[in-house]
Amino acid sequence: MLKKLAITLVAVVFVGCYNLDTIGGKSGGSIREIEIAGSQQTGGTTTPTTTGGTVETRPQQEEKIVSVDSTDENVNDYLTIIKSNLRTSAKKVDDNIKNQYTVAIGETLVFPVDNEKAIKLSTSPKNTNPKVSLTNGRVSFRTVYQGQYVLSTYVNGSVNRKITVSALSKYDFNEKELYKLILQDSEKRDKDVENAVTLYKMLYPAGRYSKEVNYLFLKYAYDIKNNSLINEALAGVKNDFSSYSDSEKATILRAAKLANKSIFIPSEVYNTNNSDLKNALNEYNNSSKAPVDRATSTQVDNRTVATEKNKAKTQAREDETSIADYAREKVRSVVGGISGTTSTATTVASAKSKAGASTESYYEKGMKNINSNPRVAIDNFKKSLSSEKIQDKKPEIYYNIASSYAKLGNRAEVTKYIRLLKQEFPSSSWTKKSEALSNLIK
Repeated sequence: MLKKLAITLVAVVFVGCYNLDTIGGKSGGSIREIEIAGSQQTGGTTTPTTTGGTVETRPQQEEKIVSVDSTDENVNDYLTIIKSNLRTSAKKVDDNIKNQYTVAIGETLVFPVDNEKAIKLSTSPKNTNPKVSLTNGRVSFRTVYQGQYVLSTYVNGSVNRKITVSALSKYDFNEKELYKLILQDSEKRDKDVENAVTLYKMLYPAGRYSKEVNYLFLKYAYDIKNNSLINEALAGVKNDFSSYSDSEKATILRAAKLANKSIFIPSEVYNTNNSDLKNALNEYNNSSKAPVDRATSTQVDNRTVATEKNKAKTQAREDETSIADYAREKVRSVVGGISGTTSTATTVASAKSKAGASTESYYEKGMKNINSNPRVAIDNFKKSLSSEKIQDKKPEIYYNIASSYAKLGNRAEVTKYIRLLKQEFPSSSWTKKSEALSNLIK
């Protein structure tokens, strides 16, 4: 978890950060310099008004984005501005009923609806989770993730219209340059990499360098032996484990072992000829987080499957990926635990508390037994298919059933469930993984 930003805010940040819309003449410089320049302008600027601790602005012209250099100072300054906006509940109020709006990330957009009684988030950028509400005929929308969001309004239970909200960064940090900054900071083991990764996740939720950024953060956390950061970083890399190089896989495994964390290891990884990766696999499998079934030792048996303990059962969990969890947790440290940053106002601690008190699902029971007792795992996975709302997990469950049958040497059932997987989910990543499983039972 990121430490709270310790940058001292000068008065111009609190007063001037809402006037950035009118700045367009300066670029490539320091954010603090731009802030000071903006605060000196008077004609045509948007004047903030404070009521009960809430800053409101009303749009007078199109948003202008300022290009800045990707430096640690600028990254830290902008995160401080966003944190300030969240703390003061900065609002952009638009009194016009229309189908397209823009808002700066970290600010709350408020706009009216046309006698519509309900609103729902229809589409959003990957790995994001905005806050949307409708009260007394006015919609409030807030996100800290850049991108385009589509909202659907309803009248008498039917969709009435679509509303597009573009959440924009007020400063343009070039994605490639921001990635280079992360690379430089991680190589120097500079803690500023934590803030740079956070901003990258906010500006580019599904960016082209996301996989590399996730690994660099994991490598940094492992190098400084920070288990808390390792746990965060593992959530970002584990879904892409197969796509990393052998040396990167070895680092991920060693980091997971250090943090005593379970991760999913595809069976084909055990066929590696890379000595470093083989050593890392042995080290990981000999740790307490790799409960391999030694009694029925086969090539497939040595595959380790994650058994995440008591996952939090929040309303949004079915639609969230572990990468999204990672991105949101990184941002929580920036907003300082301010309520309502995401559509689920659940903090990490409260989620863990709920998870501990909840009853395990058949799916979770299956995952717990997948290595140590494949027969019990199969039974629970089949019950999960018939009794639980797990449509999003169905491809994974098919794969896990096939894998469990492979451990028992039942080729017919392995073939059956791989065939179901390919028929129902031909484009799923689990279908691609099943190809390696098919080769192992030939």
